[in-house]
Amino acid sequence: MNLAHFPARLFCTILATLSGQADASVIDFNSLATTTTNPFVTVAQPYVEDGFSLTTRSGVSFTYGGGTIYATTDKNANWTGSPGVYSGVVTGYGSAFLLEGVDGGTFDLVSMDAASFYTGGAGNYFSVYGYPAAGGYVNQNFTLDSSTNTLQTLIFNDSFKGLEKIIFSSVYAQIDNINLHVSAVPLPPSIAMILPGLGLLGYVARRRRTTA
Repeated sequence: MNLAHFPARLFCTILATLSGQADASVIDFNSLATTTTNPFVTVAQPYVEDGFSLTTRSGVSFTYGGGTIYATTDKNANWTGSPGVYSGVVTGYGSAFLLEGVDGGTFDLVSMDAASFYTGGAGNYFSVYGYPAAGGYVNQNFTLDSSTNTLQTLIFNDSFKGLEKIIFSSVYAQIDNINLHVSAVPLPPSIAMILPGLGLLGYVARRRRTTA
């Protein structure tokens, strides 16, 4: 390869690409059917979108699988204008959603939209638990408004960063538009050291050619 003909800025582009900039991802469930004669459409588990897996959990500390994922459709009384999901009740236990990366990577939870199915009591409560890679858990609680077919955006604080998974309400509310930031993947040390050197060589070769 003749480095004199290889622009230095290309090496910088390669370095920036491989260094793993954090990417934004919004799970919007738009791939689900919305026009149907059935107001109760089941969704196969796991539901996978943008590299994230959504399943249901139940039992003590949500240690058991259970519950069915349903999609809201235009025939559902709680239709918000775009498809959302909720889960069915598990006899004897509650039910919640578990969201985690398919590749096991970490992410930040920025926001999500939710709409309550009920206008009083437990139907307005919405809890989200995040599980950081460092261990332990973080929690944020919300009280949803009385509209059952208008999405409400829930904003999460800085404690919801570097998460391996989240568990959140699903029986009394539908959710949509889960806004995530996927954590950057660091370069292997060998590549991180080689690429800047190649970029410098390309720059020096170009300067010499220009001088000549």
